[in-house]
Amino acid sequence: MAMPGWMHATFLDIEAWKYLALLGIVFAATVARHLGEALLRYKITALTSRLGDVARSEALVRMYRAFGFLAFAVVVFLTVPLLEMPPATAAALRVAARALVAIGGVWLAFRCLDVAFDQLAIRAERTASKLDDQLVPIMRRTAKGFTLAIGSLFTLQNLEVDIGSLLAGLGLGGLAFALAAKDTLANFFGSMVIFVDKPFTIGDRIKLEEFEGVVEEVGLRTTRVRTFQNSLLTVPNARMTTAVIDNFGARRYRRYTTHLGITYDTPAEHVQAFCEGVRAIIAGMPGTRKDFYLVEFSGFADFSLSILVYCFLEVPSWPEEMRLRARLNLEILRLASQLNVRFAFPTQSLHLETVAAPGAPAPATPVAPAPDLAAVVRGFGAGGALARPDGIEIAGGLRADRAPALVGFDEGDA
Repeated sequence: MAMPGWMHATFLDIEAWKYLALLGIVFAATVARHLGEALLRYKITALTSRLGDVARSEALVRMYRAFGFLAFAVVVFLTVPLLEMPPATAAALRVAARALVAIGGVWLAFRCLDVAFDQLAIRAERTASKLDDQLVPIMRRTAKGFTLAIGSLFTLQNLEVDIGSLLAGLGLGGLAFALAAKDTLANFFGSMVIFVDKPFTIGDRIKLEEFEGVVEEVGLRTTRVRTFQNSLLTVPNARMTTAVIDNFGARRYRRYTTHLGITYDTPAEHVQAFCEGVRAIIAGMPGTRKDFYLVEFSGFADFSLSILVYCFLEVPSWPEEMRLRARLNLEILRLASQLNVRFAFPTQSLHLETVAAPGAPAPATPVAPAPDLAAVVRGFGAGGALARPDGIEIAGGLRADRAPALVGFDEGDA
């Protein structure tokens, strides 16, 4: 079909119809982009609805866009050579089209990696082990870095850059690069040591020399620790391989030790009954370690008879440890009250004796009824009538140990 004469008019040595054809190519590529996005979205709609995860859905949306951009670039790459542009213009358009395809391919590869590693992250969260939670971010960065390197070489090759000469130049500078990056390599191998030895995992509370906090992230070069002042501590992984790390998160039990001082006028039988009663409380209270604990009359202090209480609490967090301690201490207070045992404090007592008049009878001293010691001890044991292992019920049906949860509060906040 004959074209109007104005279409053969030239501008910058290019006929007018070729400009119109170039606009048509851009329009067709845009249509192909939207069709590609719609087609991909249609193919994986069922998968998206089954996943239902916000982060993963956002990753899929980004993958749609990358796929649409790649479709746009492919259409441009296939149709631009058909215009038969002048040699210089054709070469420039060819290089630009190749660059668009390379960029689109790398972009799509990045978005596919995001979707894949989001899936891995969700599966890792469902497992009991925390090692996979640490590995997923590092694997994501490593895969993206490798993809970026390969994509950059592919893009440079499409831009008609001599890759062989470039790699040879990099080889000559490899020694200098290795010397400059020795700290980075040390940190990288430090991260490998962390994954092999597993001195800690994400979420553990650790003490690293003078620093203390919760591990938030383990990277290829550094480990990030959230301190109890809410600051973020970044520690090179190379330092982790030589430092002494105290992992509080690996504890199964939390030790509780205290010395109870009772008054010197406490009869020996009551001291023994008090120790037996505290042992019965520990044995019958949920959350305490039952196979090892000590309650002993340990010595004579300046103002009191000293009772050592040494036990372990099986609780996951510091707030729960404090609540269990409170229940244990309240039971000990109630036991002391039942046994007529008084706690001592630093003081001095002045005893005054009244002397009766000659021939007058001595005043009678009232004697408190002696409790049934064995019954009191059994009453504070497991299932005993006097035991209150879940706390003391006070007004309104509340319990003394029911304190509100302290969100985000841990041992270092104390």
